[in-house]
Amino acid sequence: MNADTRTTDGIDRRTYLGALGAAGAAGLAGCSGGGESASDEDLGERVPTMPGAIIAGTAGSSDLERAMQHVQTQSEEVLGVPMELVNREITTYWTEAYNDQRTFNFTVSISPSFPSVLDPDNLLYSYHIKNAGANGRPNGINYADCDFSRKVDAQRTATNREQRRSHVTDALSAASADVTPITLCTSITGGAYRTDQLDPGDAGSAGASLRNPEFLWNTTATGEADGIVSNITPANIASATYMSSQPATPWVGTVYMPLLYRDRNYELAAGAAKDWTVENSYQTFTFDIREGMTFHDGSPLTAEDAKWTLEFLDDNTDSFSAINEYPYESITAVDDTTLTVEMSRPAPSWLTAFVPIWSGVLPKDVWRAAGAEENPTDPDFEGLVGSGPYRVVQYQPRQILVLEPDEDHYIDAGADLTIRGYQGRQSAFRAFQTGGLNLLINITNDTWSQIEDGMAESATVVAGDAFTSFELRAQHSFAPSMFREFRLAVSQALDRALINGMFTRGEGSPELYASFVGKNHPWRPESDDALTKIADSPRPNEEAAKQVLRDAGWGWDGDGRLHYPPEKDLTPRWPEGSTPCEEPDSFPCVPDICE
Repeated sequence: MNADTRTTDGIDRRTYLGALGAAGAAGLAGCSGGGESASDEDLGERVPTMPGAIIAGTAGSSDLERAMQHVQTQSEEVLGVPMELVNREITTYWTEAYNDQRTFNFTVSISPSFPSVLDPDNLLYSYHIKNAGANGRPNGINYADCDFSRKVDAQRTATNREQRRSHVTDALSAASADVTPITLCTSITGGAYRTDQLDPGDAGSAGASLRNPEFLWNTTATGEADGIVSNITPANIASATYMSSQPATPWVGTVYMPLLYRDRNYELAAGAAKDWTVENSYQTFTFDIREGMTFHDGSPLTAEDAKWTLEFLDDNTDSFSAINEYPYESITAVDDTTLTVEMSRPAPSWLTAFVPIWSGVLPKDVWRAAGAEENPTDPDFEGLVGSGPYRVVQYQPRQILVLEPDEDHYIDAGADLTIRGYQGRQSAFRAFQTGGLNLLINITNDTWSQIEDGMAESATVVAGDAFTSFELRAQHSFAPSMFREFRLAVSQALDRALINGMFTRGEGSPELYASFVGKNHPWRPESDDALTKIADSPRPNEEAAKQVLRDAGWGWDGDGRLHYPPEKDLTPRWPEGSTPCEEPDSFPCVPDICE
């Protein structure tokens, strides 16, 4: 289907937005949703106005806003629950969600198709029960379920791939039965480059992106361009101690070379280690470090530096919330070029979920001298010394990271690389139009169209395979979003065909089953029979949404406002400021699983 004929299941995007504006205006005028009214004695407490968060300060913020406006409209018009939308800059959103501050019930978001989430552990473990609550850990929906968490733990200790796949499927199935997450549509990845400034490398499946290091290494500047100049969300270059702010982009594979990395087709490839072996049912890992590698200050890169890097990260998992804990038994530098890692139990996810993302080898002496062992999140560097194919020329947090190829590195990077922080998508696109940027990452639906319509002679869009989905994320710690039937009713009320048009120009597809992994993810269950269907069709089923609530005893008053069932226990699942791990009476798995 070409760009001129794409529709969102029969309705083009302009028509939808016009209808959305009208519906939003109607919603402001008064709530008209709900089913048949009931007498007051048959109703419980009225469901109050819900806050919904719009994530700002990231690529696609305007599309996220429009999607949340649709959620707001359907909540008000179909379910009879007003929703107040609040803007949250992405770092504020993370802080509030990761600390269970209960400032919003719903938000539309996505797990970006980072190579790290190709291993399911990096998706599933975030939602483990011990990461929920007011603890700063990355359970962004505060999902807390014993059955799911046990299955996540089981896949982490599987001794072979078949056994692990079974446990992953079981975990996905458990969350799906809880209507978690409320999946909306598949995602696509898109980047664009200026053909008058860059001669691109092969983007492969990963696309034109800063998280595709081979694309960067093999791209050269042409014409009057001095190098690659790309945009990034400021929060992603907030600190040189990148582990404390996540993600690893754009530091690993550029400034720091990991032992292994993901190539342009998402396959594991040799990095600082030229070879590796896995033995003893995923308990013993041996890496053969490249001889002659040096850091950017000329000092040799040895297995001792790699050992210190892994120990530093493991010692500071409380400070680096994005880094999962692993059962290290020992980390040994056998000699200058041999590193052996022993686990106390099988750890199949470590090689694929941790090593390509977080094992960028750090110069031990530089980081120790900067006080990293005493102050891991804010060492006092005199200069940034890396191990990757680019050395740091200039760095200003949240503003700019200027890199140049390291002539002594075994990888011959083709051009200088400058990464600039842009708070707004439009300002980045304007810089791309004028030539101030020549690589535009994380492009949105509107930007894609603008480039194809107005820059066809000077720019090209490169799409990549995505393996995650857009989701409506519900907070599980407090009402009304903590109730499964309410989440299911919201899901049935949504128009996924229109949302798909918003986010992917119709290139994606509506998702009718709840799943943490998208349709293209290698760990998606082989059959959707393992998942729970949370929407009857891509179009909203308003009657089904209301019937879900009626069947659970909810009802509407004469004004169309939704009420809880009589005697419904509205007590949060754990006290605000606490965690499920402090509530063994409510969560029987806590004594064992939260150790």
